[in-house]
Amino acid sequence: AAETSIKNYKAEIQNLQTIIHDAERDRVRQKKQYEIVLDERDILGTQLIRRNDELALLYEKIRIQQSTLNKGEIQYSNRLTDIKILKRKVNELRRELHILKASVSNVDKLKREVVQLQKELREERGRVRALSEELDNPLNVHRWRKLEGSDPSTFEMIQKIQTLQKRLIAKTEEVVEKDMLIQEKEKLYVELKKI
Repeated sequence: AAETSIKNYKAEIQNLQTIIHDAERDRVRQKKQYEIVLDERDILGTQLIRRNDELALLYEKIRIQQSTLNKGEIQYSNRLTDIKILKRKVNELRRELHILKASVSNVDKLKREVVQLQKELREERGRVRALSEELDNPLNVHRWRKLEGSDPSTFEMIQKIQTLQKRLIAKTEEVVEKDMLIQEKEKLYVELKKI
């Protein structure tokens, strides 16, 4: 009976040693797996930190791009407003130029009138000079007799000359002013056309 008990104990010890050996092998295997998992966790943690840094950088780039885009939209809107204002100015100047070109014919008319007035003035001056010379040196003595008072025809001639001179000055000034105005508008129109 004792031998049977000893055999049973030995068999049980052998069985327990087998279980312990198997358990030890499982422990070693699980430890290796655990270490592998830890390594993977560390790698994933590092990758996660790197990805977070990359993500933060991308967000910063997006923020800068958005800021640049907003500024660009504001500048674009301002340029559109400037273009509208300039287009209105160009249209106004075109209208003014059209009006001025239409009035050029009037300027030509005024120039012709000035030329005519200058001609009339020269003629009147010539008549006055001729009459003055004739008064100073009368060739036909019987034709002349001394009259008391002033010669009304000469006075009228002088008045007419003065009137013509005033008209000539006024017309000349008007032509010069219109010429200057046309030149200014044409210069401004050319400058705006370059924009």
